[in-house]
Amino acid sequence: DLIKLVGLVDQMDNHIPTLTVRETFKFADMCVNGRPEDQPEEMRDIATLRTELLLQILGLEGCADTVVGDALLRGVSGGERKRVTVGEVLVGGQSLFLCDEISTGLDSAATFDIVKSMRTWCKTLGGSVIVALLQPTPEVVEMFDDILMVNEGHMVYHGPRTEILDYFQGLGFTCPPRVDPADFLIEVTSGRGHRYSNGTVPNKDLPVTSEDFNNLFCQSAIYKKTDEAISKGFNEHQFESHEDFKKAKSVANLARSKEKSEFGLAFVPSTLLLLNRQKLIWLRDPPLLWGKLIEALIIGLVMGMIYFDVSSTYYLRMIFFSIALFQRQAWQQITISFQLRKVFYKQRARNFFRTTSYAIAESVVQIPVNLMVSFILGTFFYFMSGLTRTFEKYIVFFLVLVSFQHAISAYMTMLSALSPSITVGQALASISVSFFLLFSGNIILADLIPDYWIWMYWFSPISWALRSNMLSEFSSDRYTPVESKTLLDSFSISQGTEYIWFGVIVLLAYYFVFTTLNGLALHFIRYEKYKGVSVKPMTDTAADEDNVYVEVNTPGAASDGAKSGNGTGLPFTPSNLCIKDLEYFVTLPSGEEKQLLRGITAHFEPGRMVALMGATGAGKTTLMDVIAGRKTGGRIVGDIIVNGELKNPANFSRITAYCEQMDIHSEAATIYEALVFSANLRLPPNFTLEQRMNLVHETLDLLELTSISGAMVGSLSVEQKKRVTIGVEVVSNPSILFLDEPTSGLDARSALIVMRGVQSIARTGRTVLCTIHQPSISIFELFDGLLLLQKGGYTAYFGDLGVDSVKMLEYFASIPGTMEIRPQYNPATYMLEVIGAGIGRDVKDYSVEYKNSELYKSNRERTLKLAEVSDKFVRHSTLNYKPIATGFTNQLGQLAKKQQLTYWRNPQYNFMRMFLFPLFAIIFGTTFYQLSAASVKKINSHIGLIYNSMDFIGVINLMTVLEVTCAERAVFYRERMSNYYGPLPYSLSLFFAEIPYLIVVIILFVTIEYWLVGWSDNGGDFVFFMFVFYLYTSACTYVGQWMSALMPNEKVANVAVGALSCLFNLFSGYLLPRPAMKAGYKWFTYLMPSSYSLAALVGVQFGEIQDVIAVTANGVTTDMTVAEYIADTYDFRPNRKYNFMAGLIVIWVVLQLAIYLTFKYVSHLKR
Repeated sequence: DLIKLVGLVDQMDNHIPTLTVRETFKFADMCVNGRPEDQPEEMRDIATLRTELLLQILGLEGCADTVVGDALLRGVSGGERKRVTVGEVLVGGQSLFLCDEISTGLDSAATFDIVKSMRTWCKTLGGSVIVALLQPTPEVVEMFDDILMVNEGHMVYHGPRTEILDYFQGLGFTCPPRVDPADFLIEVTSGRGHRYSNGTVPNKDLPVTSEDFNNLFCQSAIYKKTDEAISKGFNEHQFESHEDFKKAKSVANLARSKEKSEFGLAFVPSTLLLLNRQKLIWLRDPPLLWGKLIEALIIGLVMGMIYFDVSSTYYLRMIFFSIALFQRQAWQQITISFQLRKVFYKQRARNFFRTTSYAIAESVVQIPVNLMVSFILGTFFYFMSGLTRTFEKYIVFFLVLVSFQHAISAYMTMLSALSPSITVGQALASISVSFFLLFSGNIILADLIPDYWIWMYWFSPISWALRSNMLSEFSSDRYTPVESKTLLDSFSISQGTEYIWFGVIVLLAYYFVFTTLNGLALHFIRYEKYKGVSVKPMTDTAADEDNVYVEVNTPGAASDGAKSGNGTGLPFTPSNLCIKDLEYFVTLPSGEEKQLLRGITAHFEPGRMVALMGATGAGKTTLMDVIAGRKTGGRIVGDIIVNGELKNPANFSRITAYCEQMDIHSEAATIYEALVFSANLRLPPNFTLEQRMNLVHETLDLLELTSISGAMVGSLSVEQKKRVTIGVEVVSNPSILFLDEPTSGLDARSALIVMRGVQSIARTGRTVLCTIHQPSISIFELFDGLLLLQKGGYTAYFGDLGVDSVKMLEYFASIPGTMEIRPQYNPATYMLEVIGAGIGRDVKDYSVEYKNSELYKSNRERTLKLAEVSDKFVRHSTLNYKPIATGFTNQLGQLAKKQQLTYWRNPQYNFMRMFLFPLFAIIFGTTFYQLSAASVKKINSHIGLIYNSMDFIGVINLMTVLEVTCAERAVFYRERMSNYYGPLPYSLSLFFAEIPYLIVVIILFVTIEYWLVGWSDNGGDFVFFMFVFYLYTSACTYVGQWMSALMPNEKVANVAVGALSCLFNLFSGYLLPRPAMKAGYKWFTYLMPSSYSLAALVGVQFGEIQDVIAVTANGVTTDMTVAEYIADTYDFRPNRKYNFMAGLIVIWVVLQLAIYLTFKYVSHLKR
């Protein structure tokens, strides 16, 4: 009932990035309100138009068919994405809306329009709205009837908006004329109210703490009035009859809940709607979809080539692998399911659909993909491998394959619902897969499995699939009964043909059981995390000091255009930045070009802070990205000039710092470590350690981060991360500072403190350009100048603001037809309204007015003059800047330290391996406990164990390292754009970070498994075994790192490593020994690390054993030594063990080179 009444607009924008805005709204509308055909005829038109109306109200018509996007997929702008979050809830038509910081990322005019729309809805339809806002402008505040103020958990005011200023005046505080009421109220209740004292109350009696304000409010008449209203509740006299009063007090009043179920759609329509959405998600991810199909084609052809008309003695291993590889592919489902889980949690909490419907849709939508993959891979493999080529046998093979594929995919999907993170999900999958593979009936034959583990043989889905396909194949007419029995006995398969269909039935039962358990886990388990640190509120030290950054008298002061310094004494080169006739074009999917910036000419001088403003989507961030050199695509026309020279990208990053809108950091680093890391890499080596640390501490103080400097970035709130984003750029000591919405996510007071700090930085002679959405009067008037963009990328105003923004106001007042600013109105909101910012406003083209003005002519003359070479400013080409500030050694040292800390603070990744690997060693060791090598079956089982150990430990590292490396890749892109370091030290830091952990886990694994199994007791053989095993495992890990860098996202990287692991297996020399391989493809074995490691490990263990065993081939039994059997059958020879080890080392080196080249030349950052 409550969900039907209340709608919550989240602070975080969690959406499916590949759906369009219209599709997102339509899906929410259908889920909450049902299908139009389910409603009375007179309501159908309204239901059909609801989405279109909402798009219009929120100003999203222009991007309605654009994908929502996320950090990696380009979609709508940040402000538009926030409006999508609002609209997804508004479409539900609840009676009460709770909106959490809906203004983040919106310009003040758009915020005003949205709040005004909510007020209209509220007054017209009788609903209620509660909105938590950061930095509300006076115009927005005036839209509310009541205000609730909370500070440090204490209520300091709750009552009518019209009485709040009078109430605080009674406490001794008066709001000055040009201070926003919201800023005034926040500063007063935060303990900084003495500056607003009106003298009616002695300073010593003024309230300071939140407890003081709470106590005073509880004694006020406003509080008593509110308390009485709450205590009385409903009064019977307010209703026409006693019956109406009873209805109002009962849940029966919730007619909607009474008439309908808690869901807007019935079960079947809801499930079909989800199926359609899941289908769209798959179709909108072509790299993943095509990756699966291409992988199936390649693996199918490769398997068909390798096993082309192969001897039936290898059928067990061949069919085993054709089944087992689907287990590797299903592993990818964990990542796919995790990426949708936050959206599921949000939508399920709002009763968009039943969990059962979601679980069914998630499972069923995989069926066509699974069928295509099975058909492509299975068909090529089946008819090329030499299995019985009859339609009946092929259908059985295909049916078993599909049944297993769906069962294991459902199992992996279930694990994703049960796990708190991808890393834990991968760990649970690895444990399961290890059991399934080990007890499949191939690694160790069924009659050799100890009694205490035989139950796993009957539980393993692979054993059922393998047994069914083996029985099907050897029951064909091409084998005589004797041949069939002999071969099946050699594989330890003694069941009858009825087990063919038993296997299919069991696998389908697994599918339904795992799907059901997935639905139950999704319904009952939640892993929503809300991180945070307890901190003191920011204190306005910037207001208490004349300047945090103090200019010092150094030779060639800033006024002379030479090097200047700040309080730390660090020199920098003041820079004039000019842009002339700047235009920017992007290419649309249709091939046409779209122009986003149009002929912008402006200049930015040292010591000045210029605001870059405009309507949401006007091109503010685009312009800043173009100037700062952050665009990775598109076409740029025009000139960017620094100190009289065209911008040189090689040294431009050395003199600039860019605070991005998205707060991208290594979450495992502390705030202090993040700033020290930036300072140590971006400050030139001639700066002393003391100077660097002084700058770090000054910056921490400036941004009020000192008290929480030991907190990890991943635990910070949005506004704390925003300050860290600014801090890591400030410590680079830039000449030019770009800030993209630095106040987004901050409350009014924190925003003012941060911007005062930025103003202090500008006053040291630096050039500051800052985009900002909703500045208060106090923040807006900190700026010296304004560059105002109109929708379409046109310049509507460029020039000084003047005292109290008088110059800007006079300019707009001089244009006929422009409305006048109202008294006490925020100039920033006024000028945005004038140029048509907000939603659905049509105004005159102020860019034309600007182009025809005298202001434009004078600005252009000033820009052209500043663009000329001048003796007053140092040309950067004369300073011999290197693209990266510090040398290779320092870069590698700083990166290695950072990576080690990141790994140490990621226990889910490393301690998971330290727990799992010994566990696997115990499982493997107890299964093969002291198993002798006295027969061919036992020797092959030993080789199977070594193969399985290698493969499994290698694959776990291959898969789990993806999440770690992909998570840091976005940070790498940001830091590389700022030239923190080069790609070589970064790639080497990843290499070194893994070494200590790999050494520990390999020592644990090998030691336990080796001595439990009872392999060679020669110490040298043991050390060699461990070293080769380490080389192979680390090679797999570095392959995972390489794929993380090479592929566009983690899902595609999962597909890629799945395909590579298949190749590692096929050419390892176990599934098909080298002597049985044909010359045309045998050379592939020299490219595979698995081939070298298996040959070295088996050769050293069994290559010198002279015990005689009986070997049967083609019906003839002969005696030969174990060493001869190993050499003849597998071509594993102990005298070549060092050659094999050398081959692994070469692959090691090649992988490091590949990782380096990929980080250097491949980027998936699209801006």
